[in-house]
Amino acid sequence: MKKSELINKCIKDIPVLAMSLLPTPVQRLNNMGARLGTDLYCKRDDLTAFAFGGNKTRKLDYLLSDAIASGYDSLISFGALQSNWCRMTSTAGRVNGLDVFLVLAGTEPDKYTANLMLDKMAGANITFIDSTDREDILEEVNRKTLKLKELGRRPYYMPVGGSVARGSLGYIRAMAEILEYSEASGNDFADIILASGSAGTQAGLIAGQLISGWGGRITGMAVSRDKAAQQQRVFQIAKDSLDLIDYGYDEESVRSLIHIDDDYLGGGYRMITPDCRSAIDDFAHYEGIFLDGVYTGKAAAGLIDYAGRGLFPEGRKVLFIHTGGNIQLFE
Repeated sequence: MKKSELINKCIKDIPVLAMSLLPTPVQRLNNMGARLGTDLYCKRDDLTAFAFGGNKTRKLDYLLSDAIASGYDSLISFGALQSNWCRMTSTAGRVNGLDVFLVLAGTEPDKYTANLMLDKMAGANITFIDSTDREDILEEVNRKTLKLKELGRRPYYMPVGGSVARGSLGYIRAMAEILEYSEASGNDFADIILASGSAGTQAGLIAGQLISGWGGRITGMAVSRDKAAQQQRVFQIAKDSLDLIDYGYDEESVRSLIHIDDDYLGGGYRMITPDCRSAIDDFAHYEGIFLDGVYTGKAAAGLIDYAGRGLFPEGRKVLFIHTGGNIQLFE
């Protein structure tokens, strides 16, 4: 059985919507590859199509399916003022007839731009909280949830980034797509590079790697927390995803597949580094691909540095996953 078929067999019975336009294309980056001396490809998950695209749509396909099947009438979630996740959740709820309630960290701006403008356009009910402390935000989410329940509503809690077991099934499925591309084209990737934030995307890929036995290396460039903390988050979500589909595994086997690099994190989440800015410019100038400064720009900075340091031997095919988020450029 093909590696992709091993994955698809495991998830075929899990209900899923079809908001995402899949499979997303894999594009060979001839100019960047020549510049870096690397056989470089890009999985264009910025082109999932729904609500300006991005990795979150794959997760929402599974989470919304569960919310609808379970009889919920609304969604509640939280994030930063310019959260990609909240933009896509707002739109997914609206399209599927569910009201969306958001708690956003920060004061309400005089002018709504970028993701925040799109939240409003989708009809989200927004509560602003003048704090970036996670405990304060979750307290407000809980308060809002209780109030909705008192009013007879059934809100479905959407964890930030969709980074829970069910949401991460979207990236188990994505790993099958990557392998299907390799099986059809003969381009076998040795490395996959991506931004690792709320951890669900990398966790799903890791779970897919374990199921399929793919022998390459997945490296998550940390964009929001240090290496140790990010490794633990990826590990837990990968385990939970495998448990959800009732796939047996050894914990050490899962841990051995998790590779995190926090050298490109800079000052922390949403803190754009000079190398990140340079990588954004390079991808735009050489490939006409726009990256954002929070996620994909930092991942690309790591990719470029790896190539410059000779970490990709000659003949080694490298896949960069563009997880979307370039609405951030319009803040």
